[in-house]
Amino acid sequence: MKYLLLPFAILILLLPVVTGTGITTDTLPEPFLVVPQPRKIELLQGDGLASGTLANLKMTGEFNRPVMGAILSQLTESNMAGSGTLTLKLDHTGLSPASHEGYVLTVLGGDAEIVARGEAGLFYGCQTLEQLLEDARDFRIPVPACKITDSPALSYRAVQIDIKHHLDHMNIYYESIDRLARYKINAVIFEVEDKLRFRRQPLVAAPQSISIDEMAALTRYARERHIEITPLVQGLGHATFILKHEHYANLRELPYNRWAFCPLDEGTYDVLFDMYLDAIDATPGSRYLHIGGDEIGNIGLCPRCKPTADAEGELSLNLYWLKRVCEFAEKNGRIPIFWDDMPLKEAGVYRSTYSSDIDFEQASKDWENGGPILERLISDFPKNCVYNRWNYSMARQPGNIFALDWYRDNGLQAMIATAAQTGGCLFPLDDRDLGVSSHGIAAIRSFNQLAAEKEVEGMFCTAWDDHSPHLETFWRGFIASAEYSWSPNGRMLDEYDIAYLQREYGVSFPDYTNLYGKLRKGAAFWEKAFSREGNRTDLENALFNLPGLAFTDRLIALPDLQNPGTWSTKYEQRLGEAVLILDEFQHTSKVLDSLQQCSRKNRYHWGLFSAINDFQVAAPRLLLALKQCDVDDTARQLAGAEKVRNTLKEFDKAWEDLQTVYGETRFVSYPSNYVPDRYFHFASQREDLTWMIQVEELFHQMINRWMDANQLQ
Repeated sequence: MKYLLLPFAILILLLPVVTGTGITTDTLPEPFLVVPQPRKIELLQGDGLASGTLANLKMTGEFNRPVMGAILSQLTESNMAGSGTLTLKLDHTGLSPASHEGYVLTVLGGDAEIVARGEAGLFYGCQTLEQLLEDARDFRIPVPACKITDSPALSYRAVQIDIKHHLDHMNIYYESIDRLARYKINAVIFEVEDKLRFRRQPLVAAPQSISIDEMAALTRYARERHIEITPLVQGLGHATFILKHEHYANLRELPYNRWAFCPLDEGTYDVLFDMYLDAIDATPGSRYLHIGGDEIGNIGLCPRCKPTADAEGELSLNLYWLKRVCEFAEKNGRIPIFWDDMPLKEAGVYRSTYSSDIDFEQASKDWENGGPILERLISDFPKNCVYNRWNYSMARQPGNIFALDWYRDNGLQAMIATAAQTGGCLFPLDDRDLGVSSHGIAAIRSFNQLAAEKEVEGMFCTAWDDHSPHLETFWRGFIASAEYSWSPNGRMLDEYDIAYLQREYGVSFPDYTNLYGKLRKGAAFWEKAFSREGNRTDLENALFNLPGLAFTDRLIALPDLQNPGTWSTKYEQRLGEAVLILDEFQHTSKVLDSLQQCSRKNRYHWGLFSAINDFQVAAPRLLLALKQCDVDDTARQLAGAEKVRNTLKEFDKAWEDLQTVYGETRFVSYPSNYVPDRYFHFASQREDLTWMIQVEELFHQMINRWMDANQLQ
């Protein structure tokens, strides 16, 4: 099916005008789309508000003018009430929603009024009005007379900015704060690793890291937009960025492995507490400190820890570390957030929280056995800690639900963690047909719905940098987390995509879900194209003692021209996939070009997607070019070899273009004095973007040698 991409000025001819009827409805009339979807809408009788007619701002009460968008920031403050006035009012009489983030927005008779209990509510009401006025301008239709009563389902709505393997330009973080605030996200958790310029442990800091003063300035900027920045400083495990330095080698749980600290070495806490203090200084006024604590992998193995692990179990070591760091955080005015997988793992219930193979009956048995283990240690579980229950699929596994219930029943605070990015290298996952194992937008919606059902207060949308996709690819997921943490049972998934495209780019494209699926399909093929089995990213084991990943022995062989056709037969299925990917590329590239041309804003997004698409399609092209060589005909072999050479040149051009596009928003290499941090994360393998093409480098060298050996040059 083909869809015509139209700017809004043309689309208006196709859309009906809906007038106020005085009824309560779930949605605003077309073409108005607010993200997140408001919880309650009442269409009123009377005139609404035309674009460009709002001129004055009247503020009733003692509060500062909220930070406003491009339209509302043009309003002139005035105490005179006249036509074209926006009135902001703090209300403590119970007329507005009970939440300090809630608001009531009334549009009627050419005026607008926002009433809220707190300044955050006024700010969010302004975000809603700004979106309505954008649509009024773009569609040339007045905002209908309406009353919107709105408040969030979850009070803490965070996204992750993970900078472990790269840094974006500082202006990108400021722009991201503005973008997140627009969708009522109220927290950002920065996973800094070595990208914060630690003062107390300066050896840890990367040469180009963000200074404490720079992060503090960003924190203040965010707070003006009702966003709280929380630092995430990995602690017990995920500590390679610290333990890679020989200065800290004596603190390793295993001398030869840089993954984890020894929890019983007092030096561990000397280092971590120094880093926590710097992180606290970098985020003044924030409530939380995320201390990590997940995926330890190796604990209870060193001579100091093994006797305790043998006598009391590995869980006791986790809880000892947790108690120490929680006490420190509390002493320094922070509430610690902690990944919960290790205690659940040691109690034997963790697998039930994520596996699709465990049914309700088996999960119940696991918790019957594991629950008493957790309960025996309940006195050792810190009460002042938020337990981060993470699940990046649909989160409906029985054990996941049991875990949330267990935290509630035992008086422990919990927060859910879903994901805008888990395992993708180029485009984040977004599969919707895998049932409970589905990822992406569907999973974000599902877990937020569960959190609302269980009355969990917080949501954290992660975006992991393990494979370091571009930050811009995360926004569909980030905004979905804003949508469904505010209004969990609002839009269906296809409706969300329509609203997302309208808000972010000013375009309408009903087939976007299918388009994104094709881009993901191409990215998945690129990951596996030249691998004998699996893909280039699946070497993940925290116990590996790796100076780096070895790809050479994982690559497919090239055609044996002494036995023509054998190679093509062996890889028949893969070559068939390559044909399909190449066919779909013809469509996706044209659609991406059209989206870029038609978008009213943020055209960089589509330029990036096009550059990634051009890059990943080189893989199926190369395989099909090699197939042309795999024949019993010298002339056709030489023609195929020419196709191979041209394809390699096309790859070089696509790679150069991709680096240029990436470089517009992020640093594409580390300084020369950066200490490498090699481990199993794909993006840790190089100090520039060439970690993405290690496989291509090796495979292309193989091809050149193969062509020389077969006299195909």
